[in-house]
Amino acid sequence: MTTALKKPLAVLALLLCLALTACGAPEQPALSCAEAADRVQAACAFTELNDVSASYLEKQLLIDSVDLEDWVMRRDLTGVSPEMILIVKVKPGADQAAILQAVRDYREERILQYRDYQPEQVYKLENSKVMRSGAMIALIVTADAGSAATALGSGWTAP
Repeated sequence: MTTALKKPLAVLALLLCLALTACGAPEQPALSCAEAADRVQAACAFTELNDVSASYLEKQLLIDSVDLEDWVMRRDLTGVSPEMILIVKVKPGADQAAILQAVRDYREERILQYRDYQPEQVYKLENSKVMRSGAMIALIVTADAGSAATALGSGWTAP
């Protein structure tokens, strides 16, 4: 093969590779916190969960909701069960590490509270994990932590 023929074939091969890598499944739009919570709630058997107010979220987690782009917190309002769904999306420029730590601290505090109050429920808290995906942070407390993680989908990790 001559050099004059090799160059156009190389360019053609490069263009073909670029075209093939550009094709693929279209990127799915990111879920809102409520949509992610709905998925988790549908996948797991929770006690009755209710949405909480921004002031409750701020008081319990010791964070300012103005640092959140989106959030949902659902919990058993009777307090008999520690089951809950907490998913927050941190605003760009807000201190994501501080909010992540606040969620971890909240989980640890709940473990201590339930050890004295409802010790048979503590396993739900101990099996829960604080998960993160990009700017989103989740804490799902349920008897079936595996199903909750699956319902969240790929891309979530325990930092």
